[in-house]
Amino acid sequence: MEWHSLLFFLTMAGLTGYGIWESFQVRLVRYDLQSQSIRNSGNLRIAHISDLHMTRFGLRERKVLELIRGFRPDIIALTGDLIPLGKGLEAAKTFLKALCEIATVFAVEGNSEVLNGVSVHLAQVVRELGGKWLHNEAVQFRDGIWVAGTADPHWHRDDIVKTLANVPEDAFCILLSHSPDIACYPEAMRADLILCGHTHGGQVRLPLIGPLYTRTRCIPKAWAWGKHKLTERTTLITTSGVGTTRLPVRFLCPPEVVGLTIKPATYRSR
Repeated sequence: MEWHSLLFFLTMAGLTGYGIWESFQVRLVRYDLQSQSIRNSGNLRIAHISDLHMTRFGLRERKVLELIRGFRPDIIALTGDLIPLGKGLEAAKTFLKALCEIATVFAVEGNSEVLNGVSVHLAQVVRELGGKWLHNEAVQFRDGIWVAGTADPHWHRDDIVKTLANVPEDAFCILLSHSPDIACYPEAMRADLILCGHTHGGQVRLPLIGPLYTRTRCIPKAWAWGKHKLTERTTLITTSGVGTTRLPVRFLCPPEVVGLTIKPATYRSR
């Protein structure tokens, strides 16, 4: 083997090894928001996770639960793709049980649940554990705060009008949807906060280029990860997710749990 071939092989092996290592480095990413709509409700803490693609209840999943417990959320938002195609259902049940013991879980389906044909089954599991599985519907969490959730936009199962139909105009509305493509609907701007996953943040992000592929149809590439102010009212947060898809690697795009604190607009830190 010539030296340049050996160098190429060692470089690729090193990058692959790093990519596998990074895929297990789950971190807590914190965001703060202020809203006039929750001024009488005190702070609201939301833990948001998505795209676990879990096949077993392992180290990565235990780290997720540890980070969420430490954040002490009022709400846990789960925005789809809990398991990959044909695997992980029993592990998912174990994970969901532990998740529901921490705080109230609000979940929506992702494209993997649709392909697996397990949306109805997972909905039953979540509801039996005391959580909420939202399928183009909205429920009140507490006075003045509503949580809405669409079916999967990737497979065009979403109905944003139906989802938000019963939400009072002056309520603080949290909209859960698997794909950030939901933000392409003008009606989605009725929500104060949109939480999504699906993109994995690109999973592999290159310097100066960003994500190579986000599996979205209509949003700007920049919306594939992070916090974005869309209108005076509406903020979109897209998480990079927890698991991986296609290849078991990440690059410059570590897995994350989102910890979001929403404060009354009159809040002043000391």
